[in-house]
Amino acid sequence: MDSSKVHSLGCNIDDDRTRDILASITALPSLARPAVCLPDLHLKERTEAPSSFAAATRDTIVPELTAPSVGCGMGALITSLSVKDIDHTFFEAFFHELRANLGPRYGHFKNILLWLGIIGRPHKPYDLTEEEFADIIKRGAEAAVERYNLPAEFLDRVEYRGSVFSKEERESLNLKNILPRISWRSGRHDLGYGFKGNHFLEIQYVEEMIDIKTARDWGLKEGSIVIMYHGGGGAVSYHIGRYFGNRKKNTAFQKFVLFFFKALFHFGNPKNWKYAAKRFRYYFHPKPFMEIPLGTPEGDRLWQATKASLNYSYGFRMAIARRLIDTLNRVSPKKGVSASLIVDSTHNAIMKEKVGNEELIVHRHTANRAFPDKPLIVSGFNTTNSYIAVGLPNAEEHLFASDHGAGITIKKMQDEGLSRPHPKNFVTHIYQTRSPFKRVVEHITNEGIDYVMETLEREGIARPVARLRPLAVFKG
Repeated sequence: MDSSKVHSLGCNIDDDRTRDILASITALPSLARPAVCLPDLHLKERTEAPSSFAAATRDTIVPELTAPSVGCGMGALITSLSVKDIDHTFFEAFFHELRANLGPRYGHFKNILLWLGIIGRPHKPYDLTEEEFADIIKRGAEAAVERYNLPAEFLDRVEYRGSVFSKEERESLNLKNILPRISWRSGRHDLGYGFKGNHFLEIQYVEEMIDIKTARDWGLKEGSIVIMYHGGGGAVSYHIGRYFGNRKKNTAFQKFVLFFFKALFHFGNPKNWKYAAKRFRYYFHPKPFMEIPLGTPEGDRLWQATKASLNYSYGFRMAIARRLIDTLNRVSPKKGVSASLIVDSTHNAIMKEKVGNEELIVHRHTANRAFPDKPLIVSGFNTTNSYIAVGLPNAEEHLFASDHGAGITIKKMQDEGLSRPHPKNFVTHIYQTRSPFKRVVEHITNEGIDYVMETLEREGIARPVARLRPLAVFKG
């Protein structure tokens, strides 16, 4: 590993596996600046690059430098409810109502029938027509705000206002060339719901305002209920990540089935056979960290697909906001509950950004984009605080990257005995769709999340504005 090409911020990169992966990344000819390893850096078994990580390239896309579902992100809503307005009966009603209006779950066989067009999905209130679906792909959050009747000012709190296509790009898009057939079938349904795996929905309250003026400017006040959500890749981001790559996250069975669908998608049109060699190398070959050059037909096609994935994810999370606001008003004892968006951003992304007066392709894996003077989330765990923070100017030196959370650091410090049970005996109610369907966990002290937050502040990336405490978590 070339250590001069790695910028490590308060994390351990000395184990063999991490060093081997970083050696592969730092050997990339198109790597433009040192790769950034953030405080909560860790490896996952089924992704190629580390998490809490960012890397920038010149004129190439390297899909494996982020997760296969480009667009996964987080957001937070501040509501007109206070902590005094809710209790565990509210949580149970909220969880039940949140799952209303979901379509049926399909297994592999029915998904094949769906792909073939033999069956269809029932249309639910948050689903899209084909025209609405195409509009969200092209215009992202703006189209979703219109579709879901959300306040126009929500767009001011979404990074890039929730769209990464220019007007000229939108007008020239050939969606059939970049979206697999299954995206048109499944991507129009169940928008705004998807809290499996490490995705979650968390009801919190503002425990402390650290920067009171900034917090008030953003609509925060102590005791107010905040709803934080983690999700939003959705079906389209899932499909694009799998069709435009050969990723570790796919199981052997998924790779077997995908091979045939991918082959039809990439080679089914004889007009595209002249690109067959490139497409086979880029999307079927097992070599990790493949550099795909922009300015070539296939590089530009992948770039369009990546932007489509991002736009869909922004739209998906606006659907989350709509579901949350509707659910609050169905279950709250108070009438006319309102909610406004604090922030919404992606942490699995590939973006073209200006860094040090040079336009680079910045890849982030579970790392937020830190905009100076703008809000961002640094989430803790269901047993600790989370932070609403503000981006700082020096974030540019670190590819504008900030940890999206501190879960691994929290767990590590707990395992090492550095954290202890919280002296005030706080608890979080956890609701999930699998057994055990409900459980209660006791809070611990903040050593893990505070280590990450303090490191980000010391490096000039972000500083805390408000501290949030969890009350309930929903999964599944």
